[in-house]
Amino acid sequence: MALEISLAGKVAVVTGAARGMGRAIALKFAEAGCSAIAVNDLRIDDDMRSLEKELRELGADVIVAEGDVSESGVVSGLIDAAVAKWGKIDILMNNAGIGRKIDLFDTTDEQWDRTLEINLKSVFMGMKTAGTYMKEQGSGVIINMASMSGVTGGSQGPDYSASKAGIIALTKFGAKTLGKYGIRVIALAPGYIQTELLDSLFTDPKFKEERMAAIPMGRTGTVEEVANVAAFLASDLASYVSGDTILITGGRLS
Repeated sequence: MALEISLAGKVAVVTGAARGMGRAIALKFAEAGCSAIAVNDLRIDDDMRSLEKELRELGADVIVAEGDVSESGVVSGLIDAAVAKWGKIDILMNNAGIGRKIDLFDTTDEQWDRTLEINLKSVFMGMKTAGTYMKEQGSGVIINMASMSGVTGGSQGPDYSASKAGIIALTKFGAKTLGKYGIRVIALAPGYIQTELLDSLFTDPKFKEERMAAIPMGRTGTVEEVANVAAFLASDLASYVSGDTILITGGRLS
């Protein structure tokens, strides 16, 4: 009998779900049997509407919400709405994030604050709200989207690297704090995954060539490959995984 990842009957919340890795993860959760999924992005556009349609076709009940995750109440409001409608939250996928290639000297105070608020503060707010419900349930999984840059320091920008390193530290803190309540907290640290963000990073052909040469598998990853890992970690198959940062880099850090 084949071993299958099952999220049957689970309720999930995914931030930044309209495109890229967030979208792939939401769809993978539904494919794995999630009965209900609440998704958020900056605005409800055609991408979000098509995501909602696909999730429903896969059998999931859906909440679609818009909002800037850096603003107080947006992430917590999405989680509150999910619990109000479905009675619980089993999985929180803190995926929303921004980043652009910039050097130290061109990074403004405003950009630094904006990146840290979206990439790191929203994760903290999500962990705090979801953790409150999960504590009462005695179970739950929180997955935070970090990055290879949070491990290596990266080359995209000081604000991006600092925010992703912060997520890794926050994940470790969360695992130590919430583990006694049956809550697992895990960070994903993808390397070069084919997304719009990667396209913006690889505008310089020479830079792209250098980075690709450093990947032993010789290619970028796909959003589906990241989603597969997220679904495994959210499932009971990963019941002893917590506090860890899971690298998805094609061997880049080997």
